[in-house]
Amino acid sequence: MNKHFILKFFEKSGRIMKRIEVVKGSKTRSKTLNTTLILIGAVLLVAGIIFLLIEPIKRYNRQKMSQEALTVISEKIVETKESEMTYVVPAIGNEVEGEGYDFIGEEEPEATPAPNAKVVLNSIGILNISKIKIKYSVWDEATKVSLRYGPGHYGDSVMPGEVGNATILGHNYRDGSMFHKLGQLKKGDKVVFTGKDGKEKVFYVEESKIIKATDLMKYTTGDITDKRQLTLVTCTYEYGRKGWRRVVICRMKG
Repeated sequence: MNKHFILKFFEKSGRIMKRIEVVKGSKTRSKTLNTTLILIGAVLLVAGIIFLLIEPIKRYNRQKMSQEALTVISEKIVETKESEMTYVVPAIGNEVEGEGYDFIGEEEPEATPAPNAKVVLNSIGILNISKIKIKYSVWDEATKVSLRYGPGHYGDSVMPGEVGNATILGHNYRDGSMFHKLGQLKKGDKVVFTGKDGKEKVFYVEESKIIKATDLMKYTTGDITDKRQLTLVTCTYEYGRKGWRRVVICRMKG
């Protein structure tokens, strides 16, 4: 075997080895890239699932606590009557999208609560509208926190059953709960409010309408009538009217 042949052989072998190394390196980089893309895809998928589950989890928590509150308040009305009726909820968590729009008037600035802070809600009684399957404890205020767990009484109105107008606000949950079905009420439908004393105040629907948010004050304060009136208010999305309100006016007979 001559020297020229040997040199040619090693030269050719070297080129082959270099090609093999290039191919191997390319495959390794491609494998690394694919692994990285798979990991990024998995992370994004998990993040997407978590994001999609946030609102259903909040909704479930709100509904669960609303029903627990109803049970607690119902038992207290039956057992003690006229006593303090309270239910404790978290100050942070279970927020409702767009909940700031359900206020009447100007919202007072509040300090940011601690992560584990609690809020004590006070009930004034129970609202029951059997036609649209509404039965909730009514809180003595209509704040962001209280409205997450049931309707709230507007402070510048009278108490339900007193002479004058009593206003109760509630969210319009798209899942059909809370005040979502208020628009289904017709004139003559019965609305029952049971106070802390256990006595029922029976109202009948007089009128149901959609109004601008800027007109709310004409319907919500206690001095707008000398009748025993109850006004129910919620947001509405009917006919594309975002930012409007559904108002249902009810009155006691006699």
